[in-house]
Amino acid sequence: MKNNVYLNELLKLKNNFSIKLITGVRGTGKLKLLGEFVDYLKSNGVDESNIIFMDFENTEHLTDFQELYSYVNKKIENLDYVYLLFHGIQKIRDWEKAINALFLGTPSEIYIADSNEKLLTEKLIQMLPNNCDVLKLYPLSFTEYLKSLSLDLNDLDSPESDMDTLLKNYLCFGGMPIMSKYPMDENVLERLLAGLLYESLLKDVVIKYSIRNPYLLQCIMKFLALNSGKSIKLKCLDDYFVSVGQSVTSFTLDNYLNIINESEIFKKIPRYDLKKSVFVNANECFYCADSGLCNALLDFNSYNETALIKNVVYLELMRQGYDVYSPIIGTMTADFFAVSNEKELCLQVLPAGEEDSLTKILRPLHKLPDNVDKVVISRNPVRTKKNVKNITVIDFLLNNDWH
Repeated sequence: MKNNVYLNELLKLKNNFSIKLITGVRGTGKLKLLGEFVDYLKSNGVDESNIIFMDFENTEHLTDFQELYSYVNKKIENLDYVYLLFHGIQKIRDWEKAINALFLGTPSEIYIADSNEKLLTEKLIQMLPNNCDVLKLYPLSFTEYLKSLSLDLNDLDSPESDMDTLLKNYLCFGGMPIMSKYPMDENVLERLLAGLLYESLLKDVVIKYSIRNPYLLQCIMKFLALNSGKSIKLKCLDDYFVSVGQSVTSFTLDNYLNIINESEIFKKIPRYDLKKSVFVNANECFYCADSGLCNALLDFNSYNETALIKNVVYLELMRQGYDVYSPIIGTMTADFFAVSNEKELCLQVLPAGEEDSLTKILRPLHKLPDNVDKVVISRNPVRTKKNVKNITVIDFLLNNDWH
């Protein structure tokens, strides 16, 4: 169901003389999407010999760009036009040189799927500027999650649609597509997510970046999971490392945080001063690629509903095509500043059970100009003031037209 949406987006990029890059954290369905695209090609008259589909995570006989180029070039030398699909290509040394040669020298259309968008784009843009299109895959949205459970979205008031329980399950176990294939058994889901997390850390971080101290990496990621959506302050990091008996230099810490950000398991959100219109390179926030992975890092022992709601709000904004920032407004801060071609939004998440703090939550929003839409997202409806809109978490996640 979800991949059909992405397949339609991928088909829009077809035949536009670009390299198609399919990215997203491990488990979001990149390999499956490539398989569906192959099925589409075959069903539309493309002969199987004109489709070269290579999954490098399960292919060991090629190691560098020369071997890759020679292998592909030999297979397509007598063909008029081919579709080249590569999954996990970053296992091939200097792979971008082979892609450059194939793109410029063969009658082909190239599709590359890998988890690390930054490494893909940086290496290709150096050789092929303006010739790359990126399609990013996300975990299931809340709407997609409900559809995966075969729930009727037009009858969510029915007794079997306990929205409070469904939301808590979504916040706890996230939206990785594989989750929808199994019954709502907490023990099964926890094991699945733990396995997916281990595979992501091993293949997409430890091996890919030659991490020397995997335990330190895991400690840093646990800290980010515990502090999802909070400004990361050095003092808090220092105190945390003392508590877990780790010693780390600022250089190593900065390097590991950059690697974690590039891996897409956590993303660093730029901090932006709205009054001065400048970025601030300090105390940035990190959000996890999926709330289930975030909880798996903590062994499902630290359920923080407000932090998880902020995480899914961030993912939903990204899914809807917004650029998302962590805003500074004078001496105050807000949770999100989201920008698209059409509008600017500033959003605050009101913690459940803390309705008394609404006045404090509203204060920074009232400092913003009228052209910025102001939104408070709350567990239950609250009464706001002036031009601030209130929407519940469930309505925000279910209705794309809330804004």
